[in-house]
Amino acid sequence: MAAPLEGKRVLVTRAAEEASELEALLRERAAIPVRFPCIAFEDGPDLAEIVQSIQKGQDLIVVSSPHAARRLLELIGRTSIPFAAVGQATAALLPGEVIVPRGGSGAAALLAQLAPLVRGKRVLLPRAEQGTSALESGLRAAGALVEALVLYRTVTPRSADLTALEGADALSFASGSAVRGFVALAGAAAARNCAVACIGASTAEAALAAGIRVDAQGGEGLPQLCDALSLAVRARKG
Repeated sequence: MAAPLEGKRVLVTRAAEEASELEALLRERAAIPVRFPCIAFEDGPDLAEIVQSIQKGQDLIVVSSPHAARRLLELIGRTSIPFAAVGQATAALLPGEVIVPRGGSGAAALLAQLAPLVRGKRVLLPRAEQGTSALESGLRAAGALVEALVLYRTVTPRSADLTALEGADALSFASGSAVRGFVALAGAAAARNCAVACIGASTAEAALAAGIRVDAQGGEGLPQLCDALSLAVRARKG
């Protein structure tokens, strides 16, 4: 019996720099990933402040995405300040022994691990301009002295190759920004014939608000998004 995703063309709407991990996971499930970037990245307004903050000294730097890890290291070079990351994909890009969630991934899992460790500690959070405030508020609630600065902003690419949509079986969204980018580039109606899966509740809510039917919602991680894609394909078949 064929696996649900076997031979299915799955649109990957992540930024081009971050697409490869999801594409590899899809290939492991015999799917055919089709790259359709719906977000891109630009530098944020606080780069100089981030450099100054690190020069002043911090006890911990919390990094919430692979792009944040890459851009931060380009900006600051080497540092002896320890890092924490929301998941293994982000941690793999950072130096030293990085604190990662023991179970699962995402802001909630990382906060559960950091909460007993950060009271009174100076914590730098280089973040996306419109990123979720969950990490910042959770760290403050745990007693950390948080400096949240904007490292980058997420934008919609200027154009897209709409031929990638032809023959697509499924559509994956890993962020609300990707949903909004998809609608701007292709229109919500372009998702009508695809099985649609979203990572996390906030992304699913963004899709529904944009008029896109959501067939399955996964947890806060790319493997969970792949599980949701399998469920979404089954749901459309049913």
